[in-house]
Amino acid sequence: MERTVRIKVNLSFVKNELIRRCRKLWIILLIILITALMTMLSWGSTPREKVKEGNQFYTEEKYDQALTKYQDALLSEPENDRIEFNIGNALYRKKKYEEALQEYQKVIGTKDLKLEQQAYFNMGNVLYRANKLPESILAYEQALKLDPNDMEAKYNLEYVRRKLKENAQKQEQKQQQQQQQQQQQEEQKKEEQKQAQQEQQEQRKEEQQPQPQQGGEKDKLSKEEAERILDALKQDEKDIQKKRKVKSSGKYRVEKDW
Repeated sequence: MERTVRIKVNLSFVKNELIRRCRKLWIILLIILITALMTMLSWGSTPREKVKEGNQFYTEEKYDQALTKYQDALLSEPENDRIEFNIGNALYRKKKYEEALQEYQKVIGTKDLKLEQQAYFNMGNVLYRANKLPESILAYEQALKLDPNDMEAKYNLEYVRRKLKENAQKQEQKQQQQQQQQQQQEEQKKEEQKQAQQEQQEQRKEEQQPQPQQGGEKDKLSKEEAERILDALKQDEKDIQKKRKVKSSGKYRVEKDW
């Protein structure tokens, strides 16, 4: 009896183990099936569906995801100008202006004139952002040639023209200010040279003039001394005049006929 019981217990254990392993295997198979199904669905999506998904990401401002979807769609349809245009838009939103410009340029010449007109318009925006105003004006003009009623292109064209004119005026004013500053500096330099020359001339004149005697106030005559010297000079003058009279009278006496 004991032996029979042991056999029943072992069979129950084996059964439970098989059930557990089967469940685990089914779970693994289910995961593989779901993964394969998702991969098949991804492979089976058309370029149009990828573009649609990219547009949805673009609307949500998820430009990296949108760019990925557009690039995947382009792999299936490398000649699709609309996808190139969308890639340019995503790059523009990412502020990669040079790359966006290259994508828009690929659209130029397409049979879809409306798409070409939009490409020229966006090229104008890209060139303006890149501070290439003359090139931006040319792009807007091309857009208006394809659609003369595009009011946004007209507005942007006039805006960029006005901006270019303002920049030219600012540049001209800057050049005039630089010229004025240069002229002022030259005049100031000339004035400094002139003052330096005058100072040199005055210094030379002072060196050529006789130097005053040393002594300061002691060398000056007092009022009394000056009057005394002046009286002495007057007295000397009187003495000289007397001597002259004496000599004159003597001459007459010599010449008189006694």
